[in-house]
Amino acid sequence: MKYKIGYVFKKKRGFTIIESLAYIFLTTMILASGISLFTSMYRAYLESIQLSINYNNYQNFFIDLDNIISEGGIKEITVNNNQIKFLKNDEFNSMDKIIKSYEGKVFIKYTRNDVTQTINTMLEDIDNLEIKGKGKLIYFILHDKDGREFIKCI
Repeated sequence: MKYKIGYVFKKKRGFTIIESLAYIFLTTMILASGISLFTSMYRAYLESIQLSINYNNYQNFFIDLDNIISEGGIKEITVNNNQIKFLKNDEFNSMDKIIKSYEGKVFIKYTRNDVTQTINTMLEDIDNLEIKGKGKLIYFILHDKDGREFIKCI
C-alpha cells in the first residue's frame, strides 16, 4: 500500500445546502399542518362551549317555568297569541305572571291588579317561542337560531 506522506484526509462535517433545504421544508410542512389542526380543534372547542351554554340556558328556562307553575295559588292559565298568563288567587295577594316572546327574547311580566310591577328577561338569543294550548295541555316550543326545537308540555 502506498501512503501519501503529509496528506491528511478531512471528514465532511455539517449539512449540505440540499440537506438543509429538505430539513427546513419537512419541518415547515409538519409545523403548518400541526398549527392548522390546532386552530380547527380550538374553533370546534369554542363552538361546543357556546352550544353547551345555549342548551344550559334553555334548560334553565324550562326549570324556571316549572318553578313558576309549582308555586301554587294559580287560579287560571290563559294561552293566546304566543303568550301565556298565569292568574293567581286574590287570597295570596301575589302577582300575576305573563310570559311572552319578543324580538328573540322571552320575557316574564309581573302584574298586580293590572299594573305592571316588573319585567324580567328569562331567555335570550332564540329564534321564536310558540305557546300552543291543546285541551288541558300547553306546549312550549322553543326554536333556536340553528333550527332546533325544544318542546316542553305542561
